[in-house]
Amino acid sequence: MRVLFTYMGAPTTKDEIEDFIFRLLYDVRQHIGLDVPGAKAVIKGIAKARARQVRGHYDVIGGKSPLVEYMTEIANAVSEKTGHEIKLGMCYSRPLLEELDCDFDLIFPLYHVYSISTTERCLVKIRRLFGEKPYVREWGNNESFIRWVQGNIEVGLKESGFEEPYVILSVHSLPKRVIDEGDPYLRSHEKLAKKVMEPFNLPWELAFQSKFGRGRWLGPEVPEVLERLSSEGVKEVLVYPLSFLVENIETLYELDVEYRKVADALGLKYYRARLNHRDPLLSEAIAEVIENAVNEN
Repeated sequence: MRVLFTYMGAPTTKDEIEDFIFRLLYDVRQHIGLDVPGAKAVIKGIAKARARQVRGHYDVIGGKSPLVEYMTEIANAVSEKTGHEIKLGMCYSRPLLEELDCDFDLIFPLYHVYSISTTERCLVKIRRLFGEKPYVREWGNNESFIRWVQGNIEVGLKESGFEEPYVILSVHSLPKRVIDEGDPYLRSHEKLAKKVMEPFNLPWELAFQSKFGRGRWLGPEVPEVLERLSSEGVKEVLVYPLSFLVENIETLYELDVEYRKVADALGLKYYRARLNHRDPLLSEAIAEVIENAVNEN
């Protein structure tokens, strides 16, 4: 059986950043007000300007993002567990979906929470390239996955050495209009967060990161929460990126560098719990979901 792991993707090196941004913005141009005469030229200009800024972020984290490499490791681990042939195909970065030369029996988006802005965007592209295929819509309620998240937080708490930490579960933001139109993304993350934090006798809340573009986005953003906590007398803050599976530019730069500077300026002790994608619990969770999907189909 052939399974396609898919994700919107991420540039691995600085040289790929501009192409990635262009592919993404051009694909969603109708949704962001850029479906205009000369759209390609306009979007190329935006991508070039944005890439100049992002390249500096890559310099800070060592010049490359490990996202594709780490997702490949997950695919290999799940393949070993299940015996299925698993390929990785990205919407906007290599390995690109359109460059894959084989067909698939099941589509597995590496988004554990569904959104029209992420999972569905990948599925639309896949349907265009490969036709209708069985797919996994959402899998963040898998018990092994929840234990994996809890394990990452437990390790972070131990490593931090904090005695009275406040936990921030960071989630990638979306335009608020997407949620207002019925997208389940926020509701699913709220449900997942409550389940994850059940064993911990700690104060916690959801906050958001990675806002990009104009308009109203989901909030509050992590820096806003840090400022509020500081004003309330909180001393120790542990952050965990709930909406991600592997380390990437948004964890390694935004959380580890940009938001840490905010915490330092506020006098907060700040620790960011890691995403241990090599923990067998994660590959077990995905393998379980795949086998359930195979049995249903």
